[in-house]
Amino acid sequence: MPSDVFALGTGAMLGFLHALEVDHMLAVTTFVSRRPTAAAATSFGLRWGIGHSVAVLVAGAVLLATGVRWPARYDAVGEAVVGLMLVGLGIWALVSARKLHLHRAEEHGDHAHLHLHRAGATRHHHHHRHDAQSGTAGHRHEHGGVTLVGLLHGLAGTSGVVALLPVTMMDRIGLGLGYLTLFGVGVTVAMTLFALVAAAAMRRATEHSLGWGRRAVALVGLAGIGAGVWWMLRAAGL
Repeated sequence: MPSDVFALGTGAMLGFLHALEVDHMLAVTTFVSRRPTAAAATSFGLRWGIGHSVAVLVAGAVLLATGVRWPARYDAVGEAVVGLMLVGLGIWALVSARKLHLHRAEEHGDHAHLHLHRAGATRHHHHHRHDAQSGTAGHRHEHGGVTLVGLLHGLAGTSGVVALLPVTMMDRIGLGLGYLTLFGVGVTVAMTLFALVAAAAMRRATEHSLGWGRRAVALVGLAGIGAGVWWMLRAAGL
């Protein structure tokens, strides 16, 4: 039916636009700034999008199955959670900015390489195998962290308004689940594209100067803290 196609297309479009909200972009940029490679950025964007999509799909399915309406009072709680998370990510970015190191092309396999070192680490080797092995656990934690951030974003913030509230007004479960699925596809595609752009911008900033790279990461951290405080104040009604 044309109305169903329109509803599903609207879900995908709203998901794409929803992903590009400031708090979402700041959160993912925090992860991307630590390892601004195309592969890592793609993984961060996909994992955030999947986490967000799963949270929205599960919550929406419950609402569709029970017929319960989206409680408006839940929005304030969700905004407070998002705000607190953004402040934490912002502080993490500020700490990370001081540890960033740039390995220039002639030092690291013919390509520039930006990454973190442990506090106090001043000398190290640049062998690819060594770096890959020593950073495996940290990389797993980052990927798991961005998925968790996506889950929290999916359950909080404006997701209830743009995804879950419309679903409660649909009279067919199949259409509602289709709407939520395509909403998730839009969210994931948009965030993956944004993560790639953010990584390219970060690489550009650090191409000739580590100082600019550190400033960029610190700016992301400060912006995250500012946005987080704003979300918490809004949740408190101030």
